[in-house]
Parts: sequence; structure tokens; C-alpha cells
Amino acid sequence: MSSSKTDVSRVFSSEDGEDVASVPYCYLDENEVFQEPLDLYRPGHLHPVIIKDIVRPDPVSSASRHKDAPRGYRILHKLGAGGEATVWLAQELDNLNRAVSLKIYSAQYPSAAEREARVLKTCMASPDTPGSHNIISLLDDFTISGPNGTHKVHVTEVVTPLLSCNIPDSWKREVVRDLARGLAHVHRRGFVHGDIHIGNVGCAMPSPFYERDIGVTMRMLFLYDVTMIIPCDPAEDSSSLPAYLLSPCCLSVAYERHGGSKARQAAKLYDFGNARRVGEEYSTDDVRWRCPPPEAAFAYYGCGGLDVLPTMASDVWALGVLIFGLFTGESIMNGTTLGCLADQAKLDGTIPPAWREYWDTDASLRDQSDQVTPENADTEWSRRRDRFIQKNPNIEVAEVDLLISLLRWMLKADPDARPTADEVLAHPWFAYGSQSGC
Repeated sequence: MSSSKTDVSRVFSSEDGEDVASVPYCYLDENEVFQEPLDLYRPGHLHPVIIKDIVRPDPVSSASRHKDAPRGYRILHKLGAGGEATVWLAQELDNLNRAVSLKIYSAQYPSAAEREARVLKTCMASPDTPGSHNIISLLDDFTISGPNGTHKVHVTEVVTPLLSCNIPDSWKREVVRDLARGLAHVHRRGFVHGDIHIGNVGCAMPSPFYERDIGVTMRMLFLYDVTMIIPCDPAEDSSSLPAYLLSPCCLSVAYERHGGSKARQAAKLYDFGNARRVGEEYSTDDVRWRCPPPEAAFAYYGCGGLDVLPTMASDVWALGVLIFGLFTGESIMNGTTLGCLADQAKLDGTIPPAWREYWDTDASLRDQSDQVTPENADTEWSRRRDRFIQKNPNIEVAEVDLLISLLRWMLKADPDARPTADEVLAHPWFAYGSQSGC
């Protein structure tokens, strides 16, 4: 394989009509390229996609789509990728200036796609409910077939990852409020998100992104970072592979240039592939903990390797971790090691009742019991408070103190002691500095 760069504006130029394969390349150092592993492209896994591909629904899935749904979508650039799916910037064939996001699921994960579609459709069924606009909008969904199998496709609005957005201190509280509203809406509709972390939230694109000619946006995205795929054996069947791997575009450039930093955009939750409906039976086989809560570590060690399903309480804990990272740029301790279990108890200041029996029988934990005290927890949070103040000099100390009190509640080691999403929204921190709290 070899790495190369291609000028976006040339690929989409109406004057020369050049295809991506005919544009000159310049080679990059391999370490500069950020792409998914090639071995994910095989039967039963990811669908091969390249720029300018037309993605159309299979005839069977077309029957269930709404009558005004586009005939298909043209791939413009990559937004992201993982083992579960690839995500693409695309344009509607029936409205070439309409930009959308296409999430093409791996053939291995149809259940994740079905869960996500179910949650989004349910949440969109009540568009006037507070928090409904803080969840990514599902515009279309269908299936396609390819050399690697049958793939679910979700078409959504385009959202810029929060990590890429330049969020000033004065906007952070409102971003958190948006995310808490979105989570509360999901919970009220009877679902658990199950995978909240800083990489699964973002900001809506500014309105000029949709109002201007799409060529303007494509010129903002500059270059394609490409790794060509050349089989060692020319006779080898390479239909499962794309012609090249593509690095994600820097969508934040378009976000900024369309005015994202001039006016605050709504923050949104996305990636609901790990979502579950409360009260229904599910297997834990496909649960993915990007941000495992303390109860996941306890289940592993204290319950003989038992896996646990996400809950509303684990969603709240994960949102607390996200908030901590947003304000400090650091990760609060999380994981499923025995050491993390002890650290969570120390940060809380108490050993949850459900942990006590196991804690007392494990020598390494039992030896740390005298360190798990409210006084030691206060000292640890005082240190973290200093970091908040240092990292956010424009936020008043009194506001930081309120935020710390909220986080200590959300990050309780005992899930039964955590607030609900609605209780999070009612916390005095959100009303600081205003009489209405709005």
C-alpha cells in the first residue's frame, strides 16, 4: 500500500471532470495516515466504499421508505470509521446541495443498526419534547448488498464531533445542558444510550453549511489522504476491498468557516448502536464499554466475570465522565481493573453495599479500606477542583464549586445513589448566574 494526497476541489471540479484515480498523487509518511485496518474489509464485515460511489437502497428495503426519500446518495468524503461501521459525507441525488451523513454498518452488526434505528425513530416521534433536538436526526434508513454481505445504512444530519469544536468556556455549561436534555429525552422514551463518551457527542452544523453550494464546503475540506491498495497477487479476488483507504476529513474546518464559533450550535447525542430498551431481555455478548462504569468492574471481579448491560445510571455516570473531560481535557479514572475498582471507591468516599462482601474477601482491596473515607474523597476532589479552576480561568470559582458537587453526585460508585438525568438538569449549577436557569 502507498499513501497519497488528492485535491478535493479537483475531484469535484465541473470544469475538468477528473476522477479521483486520474489526479496526481504526492506521497505521505505512513504514520500520518489515520485509517481503519484493511482486514475489516472481508466477507461478513465492512462494505468497500470510495469517493463518488452511488449508494442506493435494495429494492426490498425501498418498499418501507417514505415516498419522498431520495433515489440514493453520492459519496463525497469520509467522516469516520471503526469496526462497526464507516461514516461518510454524502449528497442526495435528488438535491445535490443537500449534504447528509451516511453510516454504513458492517454486515456483522445488523442488530446494532436495528437498535439505533429503533431508538432514533422513537425519540423523533415526539419532536416538540424538550431534548428531542439534542439527538441526531435519522433522515432515512435502508439496506444495501455488496461483496461482503448485506449492510444496514442510516442517513442522518451531519454533526461535528465535540472534540473538534472550539468550545469557549462561556458555552460549556449550555453544551452540557443540551446533552443532559438529550439523555433525559432518551430515558423518558424508555431507552438507555449505553455508549456515552466524548467521541459520541457533537454539535450541529451551522445553517450556512446547508444553505450554500456544496462545492463551497468541499473546497474547505482541502485534501484526500489516500492509501492505495494493490494486491500482491494480481489474480487474487479483491472485490471485498476498496480501491483505497481514505482518512477522515477535517469537518471542523467547515464547521468553523460556516460560522460554528460565532454562534453556539446545538449539542447532540449520536451513535446509539449500544442502546437498549429498559425492561427487555438482551444478551451481553455485543455490549461495548468505551467508558465502563464502576459496576462493570465489580461485576467482572466480584461476580465471577459477569458482564452487565448498560443502565440509565451508567448513562449518567458516563455523562459525568464526559463533563469532567470537557472542562479539564483529562480523563477521570475509568476501567475494569481491580485497581480502578479501588480508586472509584476512594473517589466516592464509601464502599457501595453491593461490593462489601467481595471487598472484605479480597486482600488487596481489604488492605485499602482505611483509605476509603469521606475525608480522603474531599481531599481528592479538592485537588481536582484546583484543576478545574486552572483549566477554566473565565469561570467563576462559585460556579466551579457547584459543578464539582454535581459531578460528585453523578460519579457515585453505587449506581443507586446517582441522580436521574432529569435530576441532573435540575441541579443548581445550571441556574448559576441567572434567575430563570434557562
